[in-house]
Amino acid sequence: MTEKDKNQKNESGQGAASGNAIVYDERKKLAELRSLILHRGETERERIMEEARSEADRWFETQSTHLDSMVKSIRADAEKRSREIAARHAIDAQAARDRDRLRLQNELVLQALGEFQKALTAFSERPDYAEILAGVTVEACAGVPAGETVNLRLRAEDAAYGPIVTEAVNALLPNVTVLFDPTPAAILGGVFLSSEEGKWRVAADWKSKVEEMADTVAKAVLAEL
Repeated sequence: MTEKDKNQKNESGQGAASGNAIVYDERKKLAELRSLILHRGETERERIMEEARSEADRWFETQSTHLDSMVKSIRADAEKRSREIAARHAIDAQAARDRDRLRLQNELVLQALGEFQKALTAFSERPDYAEILAGVTVEACAGVPAGETVNLRLRAEDAAYGPIVTEAVNALLPNVTVLFDPTPAAILGGVFLSSEEGKWRVAADWKSKVEEMADTVAKAVLAEL
């Protein structure tokens, strides 16, 4: 082998070694770069995960606060509606009780007035019925001017008492002339008076007496409730 060939071989060997060194350095750099990238990626991943956890915690806290506020609002509204419904029920119940009480009062008053009217009508069965009719007539003639002539009418069933009543009234009221008119009056009992010229009429019958006593009877009934 010539010296020239030896030199070329040495140079070739040195070139190969130099090439191997360069390849090793490149691989080392790539490995280091890969390791750095992986490290940075891991760090970035942890940062992103931490930010995501923080964001989730903030969102959860915000949503929890919002949810608590909604629950409180719904509960307050429900309680308000419950109170309003209870108040309306109480008012309705009170109104119903008042209506029932008023209806009962009216029924009792009407019943009492009916019994009162029956008691007045039952006067016709008393032996002093003529005197009762005379007294009612005198009371009704209290405002009649002196010298006035008054016509007296009775119900058909009481026609027989006409002359007796007029005689008794004329004796008690000498300044008024009371005449019996046999025309039956549409009354339950008592007397029906009118002036001779027909200018005025007065129904002093049992129905009018009951109407006059309505307020007194109602007060008496209410006082017992």
